[in-house]
Amino acid sequence: MARPSSTDRLVRLLALPAWVSEHDGATLEQAAAHFGVTAQTIRRDVDTLWVSGLPGGLPDELVDFSAEALEAGRLSLTEPLGLDRPVRLSHREAVALLLSLGVLAQVLADDPDAAAVLDQTRRALRRALGASSSADAPASPAVPGPQAAPAGVLPAVRRALAGRRRLHLVYVSATDTRTERDVDPLELVSDGTHLTLRAWCLTARAERSFRIDRILQAQVLDVPAVSHRAPHRAPRTAAVEATLVLKPTGRWLVEQIPCEVLHTDRDGTLHVRIRGRDRAWLVGLVLSAGRHLRSVAPADLADEAATAAQRALDSAAAVYACGGTPANGCAPDDGETLDS
Repeated sequence: MARPSSTDRLVRLLALPAWVSEHDGATLEQAAAHFGVTAQTIRRDVDTLWVSGLPGGLPDELVDFSAEALEAGRLSLTEPLGLDRPVRLSHREAVALLLSLGVLAQVLADDPDAAAVLDQTRRALRRALGASSSADAPASPAVPGPQAAPAGVLPAVRRALAGRRRLHLVYVSATDTRTERDVDPLELVSDGTHLTLRAWCLTARAERSFRIDRILQAQVLDVPAVSHRAPHRAPRTAAVEATLVLKPTGRWLVEQIPCEVLHTDRDGTLHVRIRGRDRAWLVGLVLSAGRHLRSVAPADLADEAATAAQRALDSAAAVYACGGTPANGCAPDDGETLDS
């Protein structure tokens, strides 16, 4: 049985007082049916809310339910501490949330169910911002977001997770290396910008992470996914290091990648030291940082990244030269594919 999500429980704990306020005297079973859980789970939620409240934890600073009603199997709030009122957003908070939903819509572009919910939420936010209809709704500012995964990838991943089935992936790494492999999926996670599949890779015989927008194809196999135990590993070799000088616009890298900030210049330029798992990972990181970089050390790492970037540009030029597109590609005259 899947372990209950702590996020789902937090959402339910925040919503329960408001629901009880609107349905005073409702039974535990009715609340359980509404939230899609058991009556015992609702009872545990009430026990948790009973010891939740304002700093200090005095009796009049805690959420309170009627003990008499609860003994009879019913729910009634006696002290909601404001949790019975809907959340109010300031104009700035609503705009920030609208922009965030724009990014999330791009992350989940291949998920029609999520797209419908996000569209409804964005419409509601626009109305809250003062737009009476879609015609006069303020257009959301262009939000840079990740490239959507090829059609069918995300639904296939979700089916494999739901059915505990093995996946066959065609994947392009950060260093533009194309591989095919079978994986047993574990979970979908997100850093707020990209969706990533955590899975056990049968080729590497280890857990790996695959960004959804880098999966070219995903096929659900008629083979059940199985649990794996990581094999005993030899001691790791020393991690490779790089020192990057980033423009102020590159602060996102410091926030997303574990690194040591050596110092920050008065103009916001960042000097950071990064330890990578291997050389190829560092090359991919340098390529990702791109226009946000001022310099890279050691120099041979910068040279290797520049060579990889030029190779990618040459490959792209070859595709367009023969009338292809990045989606369908074409093969050079000597028969060697661009992916080799």
